[in-house]
Amino acid sequence: MALTTVKFVDPFFSEMDRAMNRFISNALGASPSTATANGSRPGATHPTLAMDIIEKPNAYELHADTPGMSPEDVKVELHDGVLTIGGERKVSHIVKDDGDKVWRSERSSFTFSRAFTLPENANPEEITATIDKGVLKVTIPKKDPPAKPEPKRIAVKSV
Repeated sequence: MALTTVKFVDPFFSEMDRAMNRFISNALGASPSTATANGSRPGATHPTLAMDIIEKPNAYELHADTPGMSPEDVKVELHDGVLTIGGERKVSHIVKDDGDKVWRSERSSFTFSRAFTLPENANPEEITATIDKGVLKVTIPKKDPPAKPEPKRIAVKSV
């Protein structure tokens, strides 16, 4: 009878996936043991949060995907005409039962921050922000345009 070794194989993860994650982890400067399955480091900062900017007749809207975040996880601040949107997504990887086994954990925690200079016609006093079904929506109402001065005739006088 020959002695054979049994290699552990994750049923949800191919050898090519493991090789790519090792490559990505090395490129990011993380050791493979500290990188998550998708190659990102736990707690890594994502440089940008993808946002849609929509102009409507009466307002601007900013839309961003914020999966798994509550309103407490997101900050929307205005300072000197610059609107900053930032936050943090925390993912817990705690196994509650002793019999549970985590095969792979791809979800990661991250922080984000974006800053936008408001246009001149923005009304900073009435900005609102909501999260609905994982989508952040920031509404920036437009100010009424200033009234144009009525044309008038200037009398010309002789000196």
